[in-house]
Amino acid sequence: MIDFLIYDLKVALLIAVFYMFYRLMLARETFHRVNRIVLLATAVASFVLPFCVITTHQTVVMPMPTIDVELGAAVIEDEAPSVPFWQTALPILYIIGLVATLANTLWSVFRITSLIKHSEQHPQDDGTMICVTGNAALAPFSWMHYIVMNRSDYETHDAAILTHERGHIRLHHSWDLILVDLLTAFQWFNPAMWMLRSDLRTIHEYEADGAVLSQGINARQYQYLLITKAASIG
Repeated sequence: MIDFLIYDLKVALLIAVFYMFYRLMLARETFHRVNRIVLLATAVASFVLPFCVITTHQTVVMPMPTIDVELGAAVIEDEAPSVPFWQTALPILYIIGLVATLANTLWSVFRITSLIKHSEQHPQDDGTMICVTGNAALAPFSWMHYIVMNRSDYETHDAAILTHERGHIRLHHSWDLILVDLLTAFQWFNPAMWMLRSDLRTIHEYEADGAVLSQGINARQYQYLLITKAASIG
């Protein structure tokens, strides 16, 4: 377990370094597709690179054990050292954080799937499914090929909302979230991983907004819609 923790610390260091370079060099850029790829590659590469090590071979001469002639048995000169407390406490603390983070992710997925299962479903020609719920305070969101919204938004049939959520679906943002959330569970102690995760979600929104504007929807009206939705949620 200690070897795995050492590996995870190497991963944490790589994520912190890569993320720092991303913030310095790319975070202000508007090439959202490139930024998304960089963040995903950063997360995955940080978990892979610690395995890419150069090994060298060295001949080591092992000392011969002393022999007790009278008893005819090997006498072990060095006794096994006792295990320090931190080598027991750290793995336990890490596992608690890992399980708690994974449980929170699984609980979120369960709530979404349960909400979809109990919603009023309307299949669409493009393969998506609009799921209508009775929760008036629920903001529209998408998960896999489902678009979830409250009845008021569904009856309004606002093209901007649907285009935004279809943008998330077309760009497979749900798969990004699953991957990064799983990796975050193993890096729950690393602030850089949580910031990377937050930046990726923001990029998802920029990409979905870009999908709306590319359809010719008025930018000013769309901004007003976003402000209105944010105010209603708050």
